[in-house]
Amino acid sequence: MKTAQQSELLFLWDARMTNPNGDMLNDNAPRYDDVDRRAIVSDVRVKRTIRDDLQKRKGETIYVNNAEEVQSAETRFNELKEQLKDKDDKEVFLSCIDNRLFGGVAPKSNIQVIGAVQFAWSKTLNETEPVLSQGTGAFGKDGSSQKTFRMDNYIPYGLFAMYGTINQLNAKNSHATEDDIEKMLDSLWMGTKLLNTRSKTGQKPRLLVRIIYKDNYMIGLLDELVKLKNKDTDQLRRFEDCDLDIYPLLEAIKQMSDKVEKVVVWYDDSTTHLTTLFKEIGVEAVIKKV
Repeated sequence: MKTAQQSELLFLWDARMTNPNGDMLNDNAPRYDDVDRRAIVSDVRVKRTIRDDLQKRKGETIYVNNAEEVQSAETRFNELKEQLKDKDDKEVFLSCIDNRLFGGVAPKSNIQVIGAVQFAWSKTLNETEPVLSQGTGAFGKDGSSQKTFRMDNYIPYGLFAMYGTINQLNAKNSHATEDDIEKMLDSLWMGTKLLNTRSKTGQKPRLLVRIIYKDNYMIGLLDELVKLKNKDTDQLRRFEDCDLDIYPLLEAIKQMSDKVEKVVVWYDDSTTHLTTLFKEIGVEAVIKKV
């Protein structure tokens, strides 16, 4: 299996009338930066989306098992050792694809692995605001006919840009392979598209870019190289109205083309117009419609 290659990731997705990442310390309101008026999604939320899809749709063995009741790291590790008695502790630990990708710990077993893949917290490219709305429940409390009330938190619309890295040196230690990365990227895309809880439905992947390098070089902070040219971004309510500018990203790739092996671009019908631009950057571009 080929070790995961040095790479950078840029993932664009949007959220409409939904709560992409609730803050448990703030009544589960959408995470939000009051200074620049932009919604926020943590790396933990994105990793959960990936893990859930890897487990439920792809049937992969997961260490941080969100589908089951909360377990300590050591309890989960002991559970896996019972299932894989013919393997040593390190092999058992790295049998889980999320440990190979994101790293993890089994404290009592003195195992700690730094993952090959890391994501930064992401913000919306547009200004938005959290909305608190009151709704009613379908059934009365304690069987009564009187309706119950609930409070819904959401953002009207947000176009997120998330930055990620794949470290080749860490991949060698965590045994993360290119096959693992392909599965992760597919679950990042499809897992976002298939989010199906009441607070998370309403999100859609739009563009996923992976820059694969020849060595350990990185351009860095790719999310800063895309922006919206719309004037009143707080008025945006759908992707079709977003005037997305990716030219700074394309120019950065062109300038460092001698260090880039290839660029892989995932897209759907809404971003078809952007894919031709990647064919003009002076490096191999693999374009995938999904």
